[in-house]
Amino acid sequence: MSRWRAAAGLLAVCCATAAGSLHAQDVQDPAPGRTPHALADLDTYIAQSMPDWDIPGLAVAVVHEGEVVFARGFGVKEAGRDDPVDARTLFQIGSVTKSFAAAAIGALVDEGLAAWDDPVIKHLPWFRVKDPWITREITLRDLLSHQSGMPGAAYPVLAVVDARETAEGLRLLDNQGPLRQGYRYSNQAYGVAGLVVEAAAGMSWGAWVRERLLAPLEMRNTGTSPYDVWDSVHVAPTFLGSAPAGIPGIDHAPGRNVAMPHGVDRSGDRRVLSWQSYDNMQAAGSVVSNVVDMANWVRMQLNHGRFDGVAVLDSTTVSEMHAPQVRTASTFVFADPGSGSYGLGWARASFLGHAYISHGGGIFGFPAYVAMLPEANAGVVVLANGSMWTPYYPHHEIAAWVFARLLGVEGRDWHGEVMARTEAIHGQVEAALSARAAGRIEGTRPSLPLAAYEGRYEDEYGAAAAHVVHGDGGLRVHFGAAGSFSGDMEHWHHDVFQLHYDGGDGQAYGSSFVTFTVGPDGGVAQMDMGFMGRYRRVR
Repeated sequence: MSRWRAAAGLLAVCCATAAGSLHAQDVQDPAPGRTPHALADLDTYIAQSMPDWDIPGLAVAVVHEGEVVFARGFGVKEAGRDDPVDARTLFQIGSVTKSFAAAAIGALVDEGLAAWDDPVIKHLPWFRVKDPWITREITLRDLLSHQSGMPGAAYPVLAVVDARETAEGLRLLDNQGPLRQGYRYSNQAYGVAGLVVEAAAGMSWGAWVRERLLAPLEMRNTGTSPYDVWDSVHVAPTFLGSAPAGIPGIDHAPGRNVAMPHGVDRSGDRRVLSWQSYDNMQAAGSVVSNVVDMANWVRMQLNHGRFDGVAVLDSTTVSEMHAPQVRTASTFVFADPGSGSYGLGWARASFLGHAYISHGGGIFGFPAYVAMLPEANAGVVVLANGSMWTPYYPHHEIAAWVFARLLGVEGRDWHGEVMARTEAIHGQVEAALSARAAGRIEGTRPSLPLAAYEGRYEDEYGAAAAHVVHGDGGLRVHFGAAGSFSGDMEHWHHDVFQLHYDGGDGQAYGSSFVTFTVGPDGGVAQMDMGFMGRYRRVR
């Protein structure tokens, strides 16, 4: 296995129903014989490209002229198992959930229960950030267009907390940005939007989404949480956590048609991951679906809110979600230069001169992508089960190939372009690995015996506690609750340790560094975990 894969964590390139009721169904071609001639060799194109993508499996659906014209699976649900992915195999869709979050607010607008420009505190009187003016002024539109200035990551990022606690923690944070001064992607903002839905609708976010969106769209196998599919012991309860019962497999979900996510281990080989809960910010990334159901989602979006003659959302509501709200760089690798913007739950760009609406998702081991080209009345859904070192390039490649064919544009080597970009990323990883190795100071030792680093550490807000323990294998850190963040700490130099996550994907999130500070009294005073926060030693 190449050296860069094992070290890909050095380069972060991207950053229902009742439990047990999402069952497998017989797979049938949703539209036999209706695949346009231009897409006749799509399955061959995907099958030939898969070895280069290095993922165990994926599923693809294409919508054209109001019909599902292609829906198929490729590869396997779990590495080492002869169980193929099909069009109804369930995946987590990560931040593609944000399109559902915006639609959930849109449904409130349609019902007269909210307005896009309502202040958040109209619906959540308890809501606070540190700046009183921003607290008063921030609106639902600000949340959904990523103009709230809120930070991107969960708070507390590694602890087991519920959605209300996560949102209440915002009042403590010092990294709130200015309001409406540009685009700042924020999962936290969408977590708050989910709580607004609950307050205005008088029911849980999941129940509202099921009632107002999933049911009329006949998305019968779609859930709003991984707990709709798995027993809780088989789900990682936090960001970078791990399942309390250990890594599950498809055998732990009997009767359910599920894909397992995959990352890499320390040697760079593929390893199975557990599904990950995002329920503390549910509206930001918790939905579970398959490409058949997601094709219905795309059909409604392309048909201005209508599905099989039923108005699921008002056409003006869908138009508002798709309309550009703020300029930003496009994440679509083939976007026309300078065309990027963000709407409400959807990113916008142009592709070959045509409006392009999309959103990606990145739950560990489950890269997901939905894209639409309204002028061609076409959409593409791609769900996969392997973390990658590129920002959804296979997904972008498939979308570009489909849309270009439907537009009559041929001759461009989409796959070659993607692989060239991927090789460039390989080079960046190798350079980062070399720079890191060059910065290591050989022959140093920790300031204190390893046992002296043991103890309880609290974050700077007093809201989360980390525990450092010493055993035969060296130092470990964990956050208390079963399945919450944990990892091994390997001495790097001086009082710096490399932290290898038990959870994460082993690539963009596989390891980082921890720095301990020794205080004037000669004891450990602080543990700095980088993007995971600073923690003071509790005596």
